[in-house]
Amino acid sequence: MTTATLIEKVRAEIGPLDDRGEQIVAAALKVFRDNNGDPALSTAQKSFKSRNITLAEYTALERAEQRHYHDEAEDGNQQWVQEHFKKLNAKWLLVVDDRVIRHGATMQNFPDSQELLLICAETGKYPFAFFNPTAFMIEESATLWHDTRDPSDAYPAVAITLVGNNKRLAAEADLDTGSADSFTSLDWLMANDLIKIQTSDIPRSAKHLSKPFFYFALVLTLEISDLNGQRRNRRMGIFCVEDWQASSFTLINPARTFLLGRQALFELQPRLTLDFAARCTEVQMAGTVN
Repeated sequence: MTTATLIEKVRAEIGPLDDRGEQIVAAALKVFRDNNGDPALSTAQKSFKSRNITLAEYTALERAEQRHYHDEAEDGNQQWVQEHFKKLNAKWLLVVDDRVIRHGATMQNFPDSQELLLICAETGKYPFAFFNPTAFMIEESATLWHDTRDPSDAYPAVAITLVGNNKRLAAEADLDTGSADSFTSLDWLMANDLIKIQTSDIPRSAKHLSKPFFYFALVLTLEISDLNGQRRNRRMGIFCVEDWQASSFTLINPARTFLLGRQALFELQPRLTLDFAARCTEVQMAGTVN
């Protein structure tokens, strides 16, 4: 519908319009088209506008430029990206030539560095990588049993083993049921030789507790023992944060090296998750830690 047609229809409903009235009708139509989608414009609004570059072009970029490659595409295609997160119920998307070529509801099937290179070889282009903002909506709330800055407060701790680059690293993780996903220190992993950052990896940025941070989504094997001592493990994508000690992830617990999200714990050991939840409820109701 054109502006002139709409003005005529409004006149037929309420009578003559002055210049100001016609301006208001024209502005209202523009707002409607911009926010709700005029059928004639829907294709243009929903198309993906950014162009993929080749792997060689991508690896020639500095890390900050690689981050900008993904950030600029996300900023310029926010509606398209959000619609596909919702449509696919996705935690992450890889996009090549205006098309989602890979996606996942969790980080468990996020591609590792070698898989990413295979995708580049198959498509001839480096994909844009987008992560659902819900992954970073972490409800930080200190509970039990790792000490925090508050002497009367602590976090629940879970013993884990990280496996990567043919190395194993035993550690303790803060369990935070307010976080669906897992976060850890990039520098800590590199110092223990569990990962090596490749020029083809994906650097991104996000915010936690309103503070920006830089990260890589990298694939590691996470191992945990159940109540009977049986080991269970899963390969999954984990958000590895640069400059971890200066990030907001250590505000509550300065000694934290790993934040274990509920999704990872449930995938590793559903029974342990349920037992732990029951224990937390029991302690919260009692108001004390035994």
